[in-house]
Amino acid sequence: MILTAENYFSQEAQMQYFGVSQFKSFEKCESCALAELTETYERAKTTALLVGSYVDAHFEGTLDIFKAQHPELLKRDGTLKSDYVRAEEIINRIEIDPLMMKYLEGEKQVIKSANLFGYDWKIKMDAYVPDERIVDLKIVKDFEPIYDPRLGMRVPWIQYWGYDLQGAIYQRVEQIATGRAEPLPFYIVAATKEPTPDIAVIHIPQHMLDAALKAHGVDAKIDRYALIKFGDIEPGRCESCDYCKATKVLTAPTEYEIYEEDN
Repeated sequence: MILTAENYFSQEAQMQYFGVSQFKSFEKCESCALAELTETYERAKTTALLVGSYVDAHFEGTLDIFKAQHPELLKRDGTLKSDYVRAEEIINRIEIDPLMMKYLEGEKQVIKSANLFGYDWKIKMDAYVPDERIVDLKIVKDFEPIYDPRLGMRVPWIQYWGYDLQGAIYQRVEQIATGRAEPLPFYIVAATKEPTPDIAVIHIPQHMLDAALKAHGVDAKIDRYALIKFGDIEPGRCESCDYCKATKVLTAPTEYEIYEEDN
């Protein structure tokens, strides 16, 4: 299928192509990821997610459409709820900084696809300057490190949320799609949701992007995820996400000791 802005997030596109968000969903919980793909489960849209989407929509020029699709942004009197007033404040903070605006220049929401690791992948770049850079806009809680229970330590927020993996995949898909010899630099334009928003333009060095591909084991995991996606093997369950909790079936009592904290 030919990808467009209208069908990019459709079930047909999600089944035919892998994407970074889909891959990360499989990493978190295979059963939940499959349920979302088959449209038997829809993840709840949180206010935090909608605030980020509000800012994204502004800079891609689709804010009026976004507001029409999300009447829950408004109070009864038609004014914005406080969380989205904060989104407007974030937008204003970004727009008064020349460097932030410079790195948000270029073609907006550019779609490209390519065969990577033996499968079709799709990307949608927030800001794209051909032959110069790929830029992604992120609105986050703050820039502090986040505790990662998988590693037992605090890690940079870019690593915790897998934005380094996103950059690596975006680079490679764009490189294959255009036939360029070297990958384009990847930048994150970021702002925080703090009472006084912080801002940053962050260049992720190539060695970190390459390391992210290895750390996530994309080439090792992708075959399994494809087999799950196309119904050839059963997905695993994490037993901790909302989907697993909602679909849990008890088969026997559990022993009290599993709820005791480790001493």
